[in-house]
Amino acid sequence: MKKLLGIILTLCLVLTLAADAFAASKPEITKQPETATTSKKGAVSFSVSVKGTVSSYTWYFVNPETGDKVSGKKLSSNVKGVKVTNPNSKKISLSHVPESMHGWSVYCHINGNGYKVDSDMVTLYVYGMEIPGSDSAATAPADNGEAKPEAAPAAAPAETNPESVPAETNPVTSSPEGGEQTEGGDQGEGADSDMVVENRTITITSSSKVLLRLDNKGKVTDETPVSSLEFTNAGSFIVRSADPIKSWTVNGIRFEPVQPVNEFKVTNVTESISLDLKIARDGTAETEVDESRICKVTCKGCTFTYLSKGLRSVTEGEVPYGASIRVIADNSDLANSGYSINGGEPESIGKASLQLTVTDDVSIVAGK
Repeated sequence: MKKLLGIILTLCLVLTLAADAFAASKPEITKQPETATTSKKGAVSFSVSVKGTVSSYTWYFVNPETGDKVSGKKLSSNVKGVKVTNPNSKKISLSHVPESMHGWSVYCHINGNGYKVDSDMVTLYVYGMEIPGSDSAATAPADNGEAKPEAAPAAAPAETNPESVPAETNPVTSSPEGGEQTEGGDQGEGADSDMVVENRTITITSSSKVLLRLDNKGKVTDETPVSSLEFTNAGSFIVRSADPIKSWTVNGIRFEPVQPVNEFKVTNVTESISLDLKIARDGTAETEVDESRICKVTCKGCTFTYLSKGLRSVTEGEVPYGASIRVIADNSDLANSGYSINGGEPESIGKASLQLTVTDDVSIVAGK
């Protein structure tokens, strides 16, 4: 009897240890995929980090208009033009992304040791396209030919909302006086004053020296503009430029005011920010468009857009004399080699796009 009891106890112990081991190996997502933006026919990737045993990764893409779901492995067969690399790994890469995939949802389905786990659902955006289901017009192209939907801004210009916070960084509640702001609402007299906050360094960097530090009342503390600022836990700053600011990009999210502005504020920043500005500098005088005279345009390794008519992804066609067109390279390798106009030396090397006023038949070659 004692022998039988010993066997039963041993078996229970083995089963308990096996169950613990099985539970411990359940996949746990340690880093979720993030919303990403690419240019038309550009490249983009999504990744997920998982702790524990994983037997398979399956990425899914969801069409926002139809609700249809397609796996990464079958994406190329269902969406014309797109190319997929590593569809069943923790990092999936897409190239030649078409405009039709703008606004699609993306998530990863993970199998491991009998468990099934889904990641967060994020969004794929294509520059220059409207938000799916929106009736508003798309924003005008920026200097690099890449435009995000106008409905996205959360960091508005100072003329409309002087104290606003960048989108998708760390939502905060603003105070009317521009003073101290706290996460998750006001912390009045009933707040826990004993809460310990770990000091963190918040870094703000800009593509040009236009940053000015603000105090907790929204006043400029130093009139000397810099390209980098550091704060402890949170801070506020103003961006000011003598030339009008056409648009700005905060950690990959682009904002464009209705009209260029000379300054805007961002208050109570709680995460590091990389800020890229597009300045509307004075260019050459606009040429009057002559509808009676037509010029032929051809693009090799690129597409062009006739801005006055709003055409998209045209490789050849006819435009009126004096028309303004924007030329976009098919990929970054071609853009890095520059654009040759009518056989001339490559120019705008390393730029995604260039703007051209057409006054004659023109042949453009990207990556000559």
